[in-house]
Amino acid sequence: MVAGPPKRRPPSDADRGQAYTLEGVISAIVVLTALLLATTAVVITPTTAGTIDRDTMAQLGTQTDDVLATAHERNALIEAALYWDSQDGQSGWPTAYQPGDACPETIADEPLTLCLLLEETFTSRFYRYNVYLDYQTQGKTTETEPLFVQGTPGRNAVTATRSIALHDGMELTHSPGGTLGGNVSKFYAEDLDDPTLVNVVEVRVVVW
Repeated sequence: MVAGPPKRRPPSDADRGQAYTLEGVISAIVVLTALLLATTAVVITPTTAGTIDRDTMAQLGTQTDDVLATAHERNALIEAALYWDSQDGQSGWPTAYQPGDACPETIADEPLTLCLLLEETFTSRFYRYNVYLDYQTQGKTTETEPLFVQGTPGRNAVTATRSIALHDGMELTHSPGGTLGGNVSKFYAEDLDDPTLVNVVEVRVVVW
């Protein structure tokens, strides 16, 4: 006579207790692991020194170049280069300006377009930027006029540039206005004594 399979013993209260205990231990391990990961995690922002890898830097460089290309197409680089207060002999971009503030306005009561583009592209993602104007002197050297400075660039800063030609008949975009030719003696860039050309300015944007 062939014996049938042994009958299974119904789980006892002790078996159930062991199963519940095992489930509790596993749950506790999962919770503790999650808490450990949460407490050791570090929030990294783009401005944290040394945290931008090469791929991110390459993307940031491309975006900076794209902003300058867009600004150039909209004549915003000329607008920015001519944003000069001839009365005070300084950039019209206020030094008290902070990221997120309303962009300074031109003599036409319109926000400075380059500022809008930079704010939209970089400030909203916690990047900082400086804007410089590089120009030639009659002695064939290069001088720099800071248009707007937010701080000292980090080691992972990226740079993009575009050159523009400034002519006598162009209008200054900061009050009190007037033509560049009529205010050239108070302008940052030297007159190169060309019949119409005042200077060729390179707009340089540094982002970090």
